Order: sequence, then structure tokens, then C-alpha cells
Amino acid sequence: MKSNRKFQLQSNLLASRRRGAAMMLILGMLFVFAIAAAITVDFSYMQLVRTELRVATDSAAKAGAEALARTEDVDLARSEAVRYASMNSVAGQPLAIAESDVILGRLVESGGGRWQFSPGGFPPNAVRVDANTGGDALHPAIPLHFGRILGRSTFTPRSEATAGQQQVEVCLCLDRSGSMLFDMTGVDYEYAPNNPYLSNFTAWGDMWRNHLSAPHPTQSRWAVLRGAVQIFYDEAALYTPAPKTSLVTWASDYTMPISPGTVFQSATLNVGLPQSDSTTFAQQRSLVTNAINSLNTKPMMGGTHLSAGVDLAVGHLTGGQSSSFSNKIVILLTDGQWNAGRTPQQVGTDARNAGVVIHAVTMLTNLQNDVRQMAEMTGGRYYSTTNETELRDAFRELARSLPIVIVE
Repeated sequence: MKSNRKFQLQSNLLASRRRGAAMMLILGMLFVFAIAAAITVDFSYMQLVRTELRVATDSAAKAGAEALARTEDVDLARSEAVRYASMNSVAGQPLAIAESDVILGRLVESGGGRWQFSPGGFPPNAVRVDANTGGDALHPAIPLHFGRILGRSTFTPRSEATAGQQQVEVCLCLDRSGSMLFDMTGVDYEYAPNNPYLSNFTAWGDMWRNHLSAPHPTQSRWAVLRGAVQIFYDEAALYTPAPKTSLVTWASDYTMPISPGTVFQSATLNVGLPQSDSTTFAQQRSLVTNAINSLNTKPMMGGTHLSAGVDLAVGHLTGGQSSSFSNKIVILLTDGQWNAGRTPQQVGTDARNAGVVIHAVTMLTNLQNDVRQMAEMTGGRYYSTTNETELRDAFRELARSLPIVIVE
């Protein structure tokens, strides 16, 4: 009997110990779960705050870049960035940054189609916002919900955003020499048949009759170029803001050898940059298109005075009608080898010194190393095209290479 009681007491004691151990295990697991829950809640909160901070800095940088491009006022750009930052909440409070947290600089191409921010670059075309919290920053450190449990009551996220409102001003610099009357075979003095603009002058033979005519409306080199220009405008229209455009056409000084002895200037500014911000991209496109179409109804004369055209384009992009802070780009098209005026290298040197990029497209010619070097020394691209498809592709790619807004 005593033995049974003793056994029962020992069993009860063992069971009690097991229950106590289980309770301790449960309590331990609950504690670990509470810690895990606290970590999860605060980790999620930290991620939310980081997202809010990123959105706020992006907004501030974009606002500063827009103000810089619109007004060219560096002080206003900084104040707009600060103002837009305060319009975004971070952890329940408007984001507070100082004007010293807003850095102006320039976006420069670093190769491979990538752009890099250069602090202090002039003229500025980009704004970087460096938003800090806690410490010496205007915005306080962010309190955590379970800071006491975690042994850390706050955290101090940081976010940096860069926006470049690339206002781009483009001058289409198009060869209108006599060879633009030729067809697309690549053979000199081969003209498309059945030209509705064919001259009535027959005294000097068929070659001169064609040469004194306006270009064939669909099969001449000029007509094919017209189509490529429209591809450029179609692509450029997809960007906001779209580039501002102008038109220079060029050949060489020439006087028509028959009556009425029309004088052709080596270079002409056919359409200038828009004089007002109220001029829309579509309106400017119409002006350029109409000017190109108008030339399609007139004879084209002269040689390849390349420097006359590019010099006029560069002068226009750096003159009084242009914006001081814009990216300035000449898109040059020629179907011939330069044979008058300064060398392409001299032209490229002057353009580079003026801060103008030249993209060059040659049409139905052999590779022109001097034109390629001219383009590359300004930071531009060179395209050698041999047919209509390649020409259109070149103009399409050039339109897509005009970066407007970049955020990093």
C-alpha cells in the first residue's frame, strides 16, 4: 500500500514537472513570437517609410528640374524642390529638407547610352535631392513602434534622387544640293522617271532638263528624306517635353544659268526655333514640314558647302532665340562629299567649343571618315545609310536618343 502511494506521489510530481516545462516552453515560444511579430511590424513600417521617402525625393527632384528648365533660375529650382518635398509625407510628417540638400549639376553621357550626374556642371540641366533624417537633418529620426523591445527606438533612412529635365533644341541641317534630285540607285545623274515637276527647258539635253527641275515628289532623294524627317517627328512626339526644332537647308552659292537667274544661297535658316512657349510641338512640326514640302516644288542647285550649313545651324542654336540651359543638337544630313568651305574637323571643333553636339547622317555615299570624326569629336553619332530603310532607322534612332527626363 505504501509502495503504491509512493509511486503515485512520484508520478504526480513528474507530471507536474512536465506541465511546468511545457508552460515554460509555451511562454518562451510566445515571447519569441512577440519579438518576431514586433520585428515584422517594424520592418514592414521601415520599408513603408523608405518608400514614402523615395517618392518624396523623386517628386522634389522632378519639380526642381522642371523649374530649372522652365525659368533657368537656379534659386527657384532649389526652392521648388524644397516646396514639393514638403508636399509629401514621410512617417506622417511633411518631408523637410534644406536648400543645401538640393544640388544642381549637369547630366553628361558616360557611354553606352548611360547618363551620369556631374555636380556643379554648367550650364545646369539636372537637380539632385539628398534627403536625410535624424542627426543634423531637418527631418527628425523615425520612431519605431517596438523600439524598446528591439533596443532601438528610431531609424534614420536616407534617399537620393536625380532628375534632369533635358530641354533639347534641335536644328535639322539638310543638304539641298543638286544631287538631292537624283533617285535612290546611288548613281550620279540618275533621275526618277515621270517627274510631274519636269522642266520645259530642253535646249541643253535631258540631263540639264532634269537638273533644272524640282525633285520627283516620291522617288527623289529629297522625297525619301522628307519621309525620314517625319519618322523623326513621330518618335520625338512621344517624349514630354518634346524637343524644340528648327530647320537649316544648305548647298553652295549658285545662280541658275537660265532665266530668271534665280540665286541660291549656300545656307538658309528656313524655320527658326519657336519664339514662345505657347508654340506647340505640333505647330513647329507643321512649320518645318511645310518648309521641306515647299522646297520639293523648286529646283535644287549647288555643291556641298557643308560648313556653311553647320555653321548657320550652330549659330542659331547658340543665338538669341535659344535657351541658355538647353542641350543643343544639330542633325546633319548629306548625300555628298564636302567640296567647299572649311573642313569638317574645323566645323566640329567650333561646334564642340560652342557646346553643340552634331549627329551626322550620310546618304548613298561611301563611309565618310571626316564627317564621322566631326560628329564624334562633338559627342555625336555617325550613320552611313545606303537605302531608304536605313535612313529612316537612323532618324528614328536619333529621335529616341534625345533623353528628356532621367531619374536615378
